[in-house]
Amino acid sequence: MQIRETDLPGIGKKYSMSLREGRDLVLVIYNTGRREIYLMEDEETSCVFDLTEEEAKELGFLLAGAVYQPVKAEKMELILKEVVMEWVKVETGSNFIGKTIAELQIRRTTGVSVIAIDRKGRIIPSPDPYRERIEAGDILIVVGTRQQLNHLLELCGRCST
Repeated sequence: MQIRETDLPGIGKKYSMSLREGRDLVLVIYNTGRREIYLMEDEETSCVFDLTEEEAKELGFLLAGAVYQPVKAEKMELILKEVVMEWVKVETGSNFIGKTIAELQIRRTTGVSVIAIDRKGRIIPSPDPYRERIEAGDILIVVGTRQQLNHLLELCGRCST
């Protein structure tokens, strides 16, 4: 990949980069600190972003991976082979009914994380483990290994996947 730099006297600098897909990405940095990003297609501008100096810095942090580092595909495959997401229905007579996730100590005793509850079609994302009481008919959306999930089902009593 080659980045071309051009002085813009009295204005600032221009940086151009050819993208793999065939378009050019152009960044103009003004002496004032303002930045403009152009996506060029056959010498025509197809998209323009105008960024302040602070916005450009934040975007730079994101692009450089300073805030978030994605997991490599090979590592993600290993993780996904071990981790399962299941929908566990809490049936009448379950040991979980009327109790909170914290009271049941689900994560500590089974290793499973409850990431959401489907209550009669209404999704409760990231349920508060101390406030949200489990009801009959709730569907717990959980993440863990197959072994952890089996342990959860044992503790639940009347639950099914």
